[in-house]
Amino acid sequence: MTPVSATTPVTATAPASAHRDGGGHPALDGAPVARLTGTLREALLGLAARLDPAGAAADPDWAVCAALRLVVAGAYDTAEPGEEPGLLYVTPPVAELGSRPVWLERARPGGPVTARFPADRC
Repeated sequence: MTPVSATTPVTATAPASAHRDGGGHPALDGAPVARLTGTLREALLGLAARLDPAGAAADPDWAVCAALRLVVAGAYDTAEPGEEPGLLYVTPPVAELGSRPVWLERARPGGPVTARFPADRC
């Protein structure tokens, strides 16, 4: 799949593409985020550009990773008693991302994590 670039137009149905951040996220029990939807990537790039315009312009991929780390820090596992933990983490709504939460989900236990907005299709 072709990665989405900062100049690629994106729709709410943009597929998830590979994400280069290999570091684990403490809020996700140390799991890295393997994929991002195009709409989330664009929103994170916009957030990064507001926080560090020069950094976002110089290295958009790094800026997206840094913004994602800030957002994911607030994620929590949604598993209820009796459910498999670690399949869906959710952040509170993020004002800087249009007051939308971010979903971080796995299709199977221990599988790769995809980050997306609830309305995005993967």
